[in-house]
This record gives sequence, C-alpha cells and structure tokens, in this order.
Amino acid sequence: MRVTAEKQTLLTLFVLFIFAQGSLLADGFRNLPEGASAIGAFGGHRAFADDANATIHNSANLVDLEQPMVQINTVVGYGQNKFQAVGFADKTDNPWFLIPGFSVAAPLQDGKYAIGFATYVPFGRSVDWGDDGFFANNNISYAGSMTVFDFTPNVAMRLTDSLSIGVGADIYYGEVEQKTMFTGLTAAFLGLPSGTKSTLTGDGTALGWNAALTWKMTDRQRLSATYRSPFTIKYTGDNEYSIGGTRFLERDVSAKIEYPTIVGLAYGVEFTDTLRAELDFEWLEFSQYKNLVINEGGGSTTIPQKLKDTWTIGVGGEWDFATNWTARTGFMYLRNPTPNDTYGPLGPDDNQAVISFGLGYENEKHAVDIGYAAGLFDGRSISGSVNSPDGHYDYLIHVVSLSYGYKF
Repeated sequence: MRVTAEKQTLLTLFVLFIFAQGSLLADGFRNLPEGASAIGAFGGHRAFADDANATIHNSANLVDLEQPMVQINTVVGYGQNKFQAVGFADKTDNPWFLIPGFSVAAPLQDGKYAIGFATYVPFGRSVDWGDDGFFANNNISYAGSMTVFDFTPNVAMRLTDSLSIGVGADIYYGEVEQKTMFTGLTAAFLGLPSGTKSTLTGDGTALGWNAALTWKMTDRQRLSATYRSPFTIKYTGDNEYSIGGTRFLERDVSAKIEYPTIVGLAYGVEFTDTLRAELDFEWLEFSQYKNLVINEGGGSTTIPQKLKDTWTIGVGGEWDFATNWTARTGFMYLRNPTPNDTYGPLGPDDNQAVISFGLGYENEKHAVDIGYAAGLFDGRSISGSVNSPDGHYDYLIHVVSLSYGYKF
C-alpha cells in the first residue's frame, strides 16, 4: 500500500501523540517497594531495612547483615481502571500483573564492609482498555506497557559504630509498547483502512547512581537518608501499521524519557525490643521532565509534559509478636505529578493512599515474608486534557508480595 508524503506526515503526528501518552505512563508511576517485608510496612521500609533488599532501599544498612543472604521477591497484582463520560463507559482488560525481583548481599570483615547486588523493576505498568472498547473506537491509544529494569551493584562501609554509608550504580534497561486503532473518518483521512492497528515498540538503556547514609542516633533511634540520581533513557524502535494481522507500513521512531531524582529521609525508633516504627518522606523531581522530543522520519517534534515535583509521606511499624514471627503494617500517601491538561488514559495517575499488612517468619537460615497492599483512590475527573476525553476515571489496585531469603 502506498502512502503519500502528506499522509506520512499526518501519521507522524499521530505517532507523536501516541508516544506522548506512553511517557505519562512511564514517568507517573513507580512500582511498589521491593520485597514483601517492605510492602508489609509500606510507609516505613528504609531505616530498619535489614535483609538483602537493603541493597535497594538503603544500602548503608548492608553492614548490619550478620550473614550472606540471597532473596527472591515476587509481586502479584490486580489493577483495573474505569472511565465514564456522557453516554460512554469503559473498563480495562487483563487486570493481573506479575513483578519479579532478586537481591543478594554479604557482609565483609566482620561488618566493616558489605556488598550487594539486586535486579528489580522500579518503574512499570501495563494498561489495556481492549481493542473493541471506547478508546480503541475513538482513535485514542487503548493499550500500553512499560518496564524499566534496574541492575544495581552496591558497596557499604561502616565509618564509625553509629555511622554507615552505601553507594552504588544503577544500570537501567527499559521497554515500551503502545497500541492505537485507526477507525472511521480518521482512518479514511489518513488513507488507511478502517481498523488499522498501530503498534509502537522501543527499548533503551541508561546509567545512574545511588547513595545512602544511616546514623544510629541512640541505641533505639536511627536516621537514614537516601538518594537516587535522575536518568534518561533514549528509546529507539519502530511503529508498525497492520490490518487483519498483515503489516503494510513500518517507520523508525525514537524518544528520550527523563526519570526523576528521588531523595528520601527516614526516622526510626525502637520502642521496645519487639516493637519499632519509622516515618518515611520522599521528594521526587519530576519537573525536570518538561518536554518530550520525538524523532521520526528525519524530523523531530517537541511536546510539553508539564510534570510537577511531588512528594510521598508514610509510616510503618513492626512487632515481633512471637519467637521468629513478625507482624507489619504501614500507610503512605503519594501525590501524583501529572496535571489535568496532560493526563492520558494509560494511568492510573492519581493522588492515592496505600494501606498495607505483612507477616514474616525468620530463623537462622530461612526468611519467608508475605505482604499485602491496597491503593485507596478518590478517582479523577479530567477536563480539557490534550491526551484524554473529558470524563471521570476510577481505579482499583490490590497486590500480594511473597519473598524468600536464604542465609549462608
């Protein structure tokens, strides 16, 4: 099928719109904290991080490990979005998702030093409104997924009896996919058969770094600070146009997506030998992602993103209620960075609270943890967005995490 230069230009504009929505999905969301113990005490998982996953949450605490440890983490989640507008209603398909993770850590020289390595998914979501729903039938991107893997080696050092530090590299690999259906007059205007599917895919890599500091203020109090540097992934790939499963056009695309600086501060206190709690605060510099620049077919276009700096705050607690057994709970409030005028349907991206519960068993060799968390949303009414029709979005998210650790 021949596509004229003018129609190729119009197709490019649609690709720009598609990729812009994908960027909202990528930057608006991080995944839950790694590991079932961290999810169980969702609002406070840094100051007292005491397993191999400390490599991710607070590498300065690695020097407190008494034995080398390997840990496997799994999150199983259920998330569904609903949309309502005048005369229309829709909900997402395929609500289940799975997120794996792995950590290993070892103390050295009687806890003077420690090393750790983890691979996990700090950013990632998948949303699918279905290829026969409201968005697909109105030429709006109806499905998208993004995954950012982080491979992070870390080292830690005990400076004094009360002060330790950690530092590490972050090696990122990211993938994105976006789907749009062209139908009716829009497809005819572009010279495409109605029902043409656009499937955009891309991947890329980036480097970053992280650092952590833990100060044991007293025997029962500690203060921790963490930093994760911003990074930019340059995604390259293609946009494939097909009808009835047969491809008839493919074009190269690329875009850079900027991910935020993340600064965390945590205060922890042990009330007794069996009861402890901590307060966590984070600041996220989303505002550095001001524009999305798309390159396709020898040209480029800049699309404003208008993301805002934001913050999270939470509290978590742990109770060693019996020998080898620990109960956990947590609460965190997270503000979203996406303004109404750039919001897209591939969220959710809404202010939310998270409540969590967890249970752990640990002996000299084994550690088994389970954690549950639920998102509490008010829903979001959108008006005047360049990426979404006017209407109201509602969200539902539940996750269960299971971790197993073995100590050598």
